[in-house]
Amino acid sequence: MSWDVSLHKFSQRYNTVDEIPDNEQPLLLGSLSEVQAAVSEAFPGTNWTDPIWGIYDGGPGSIEFNIGKADPVQILTLHVRANKAIVGGILHLCERIGCQAIDLTNSSFLDQSEHPAAGLEKWRAYRDQIVEIFRV
Repeated sequence: MSWDVSLHKFSQRYNTVDEIPDNEQPLLLGSLSEVQAAVSEAFPGTNWTDPIWGIYDGGPGSIEFNIGKADPVQILTLHVRANKAIVGGILHLCERIGCQAIDLTNSSFLDQSEHPAAGLEKWRAYRDQIVEIFRV
């Protein structure tokens, strides 16, 4: 169980997911090595033992970076288990790559949101509720 975020590069910056035209084809994020380097710069210490599945485990929590096998990379999915401090790193990664992050819990762009950690906080509340149920 995780808070999931998907990184995409488009032909222009969109304010909402609904603005993306049906014929929009996402652009490439970069080569596998470029994307790995950008992730490692934003999240130092990311483990790339598996080159298509990076794992970061740091102070605010953990992220699994699912790059996939395609080189160059078209999409990057993040499986986040962390506190809201991690969101700044995700936004920094987007700036570094030149892409936008879609919060998959509510289909909104993190960079366009007044409260980019809202989906993460919703996920954490749900997770805490589930954990509490199993403690009983």
